[in-house]
Amino acid sequence: MAKKIAVLPCCGINKTQGLVTTEIGLKLKELDRSIELISPANLSADQKRFQELIQESHVVIIDGCATRCATKLLEKEQYKKVRRIFIPEESKKYEFRLEKTLRLSDEGKKFAEKIAKQILGDLKKEAKEIKEPIVERDFGEIDYFEVTYDKYHFRVPKEGYYFSENDCWVKQEGEKALLGITDYLQNKSSDVLFVDLPEIETQVEQFDEIVNFESVKAMLSLIAPVSGVVRAINGKLEEDPNLLNDDPYEQGWTIEITLADFDEDKELLMDGKTYFEYMKKKIEEEL
Repeated sequence: MAKKIAVLPCCGINKTQGLVTTEIGLKLKELDRSIELISPANLSADQKRFQELIQESHVVIIDGCATRCATKLLEKEQYKKVRRIFIPEESKKYEFRLEKTLRLSDEGKKFAEKIAKQILGDLKKEAKEIKEPIVERDFGEIDYFEVTYDKYHFRVPKEGYYFSENDCWVKQEGEKALLGITDYLQNKSSDVLFVDLPEIETQVEQFDEIVNFESVKAMLSLIAPVSGVVRAINGKLEEDPNLLNDDPYEQGWTIEITLADFDEDKELLMDGKTYFEYMKKKIEEEL
């Protein structure tokens, strides 16, 4: 699973370099809402508050000038950093002239955006090159609503899962969540032959088609019930796509994401009991 991304930009607000570093941080947050911005002033005042975040994250330090105060803050605490951006070097590379100003020009904003996209691009490239070991997940004991129609048996977890009208589920785990398809959808699709999973760091909007899978009957998609950023994929599905049929609510999970705004997304979802009644009506209409 990919680590979190934390960005520590210097805050020299009375210098152009400081304006650029601030703009880069804001642009990164705009491009990927899961990114955490750390203010050097807040870090200096309360280091324990950020210690866990920094230790768990890919940390990007953005120094505006030769003082390198952001770098020194982390070196002092002996944290590991994975990337350091030095604005004078970047300005030479992009042929951007750092002029003395109290407000960042349009050209300065474009310069900051280029660097932000470069940072994200580099991190995504690194994520692709790192193949994480497949970890068995413990879902504990799940209590189900159950119903049988003809030769088909359908289950819906009573608690811990939310469902969309597209027959996909989300299981929240703090700031993250697992996504998958329901028993109804796997029964309808029949035997799954192939699963096409997204890349790590893919941005997901609610109701995007995020996972595609091919069955003996058709090409289908998992429609994301929530928004966020892909942090892990279930690599077991690449070797055994039939897990979507055999165990859709547990080992057949598809992706893990960092949630963008679960409270807002949840307003368009159903709890287990509501989805169970919704599913039964769909089945009755089809018989």
